[in-house]
Amino acid sequence: MIAGRGGQPELVAGKMRYPLACLLLCGLMILTACSPSSASNSLSAAKEETNPFVVTTAKRSVTDAELAALPPGMRAIHERGKLRVAMPSADRKPFFYRDDGGRLAGSDVELAADVAAQMGVDVEYVRTASSFDEVVNQVASGQADIALSKLSATLPRAQKVMFSNPYLTLHQGLLLNRLALARLGSASADPMEHLRQTDIRIGVIAGTSYVSYAGLLFPKARIVQFPTPQEAMNAVLRGEVAAIYYDELQLKQLITDNPGDSIDLQLHIMQDQVDLIAVAVPPDDAQLLAWMNLYLQTNQARIDSLLKYYAVK
Repeated sequence: MIAGRGGQPELVAGKMRYPLACLLLCGLMILTACSPSSASNSLSAAKEETNPFVVTTAKRSVTDAELAALPPGMRAIHERGKLRVAMPSADRKPFFYRDDGGRLAGSDVELAADVAAQMGVDVEYVRTASSFDEVVNQVASGQADIALSKLSATLPRAQKVMFSNPYLTLHQGLLLNRLALARLGSASADPMEHLRQTDIRIGVIAGTSYVSYAGLLFPKARIVQFPTPQEAMNAVLRGEVAAIYYDELQLKQLITDNPGDSIDLQLHIMQDQVDLIAVAVPPDDAQLLAWMNLYLQTNQARIDSLLKYYAVK
């Protein structure tokens, strides 16, 4: 391709040769596409996906004089150099679970790490309990210092341990078999009236607070316990029980994990029934309870941001 007279481009083999200025213009257009505004948008998107909760890294040091003045329970934690946090062995997303890389993750995992760091010790996760009730027993018997694991504060459990102020309030709910609901003849959007007056079968998860809740809320129902939420859901789909009774978050998680079955199910959130999630401490450790309540009070905004990041709130 050859330049024509006067520096003008000329046609060669049916094509026009473009001067250097045109090439520079193309380059400018490419740079515009990668302008700071585009980069800024990408950074904004990345920031939105960043966890706003940063676990405290600088541990508070305790002098020998301070250690000697601590009550026995707090002193034992510092002498051990770690806070033992009880969690059930079975995962409960998004609170505590193994991620794709096999690492322990979740909102309560990060929260427990921050509690330990602000106390001035390391964290040790004790995941040997087969149920939430067993987690409570571990704290009551001294096998763990606290339980921070989506633990419901209930009256029966409060006879064994002390509970902090709740750091999360969930609503209770029902995941119903639509066919079973139709057989009840319920024309109302609220199936509770029928369920409370019927000897229907309702599924709960063994070792959770919902075993005792169910007996109070559904006095005529036959309560059937299942080892895991998924097994309870399978029983609902097979028609073996009319509903699963659990907290709203776990019921929504079941629907998310089983999208193909959602057409056969109906989720009912019980706005007048709450599930208070709190930290359990040993029954004789008033100092640890006071410290835990103060931690929750002074860090509530950070905790809320953590729960929001994990889609709990």
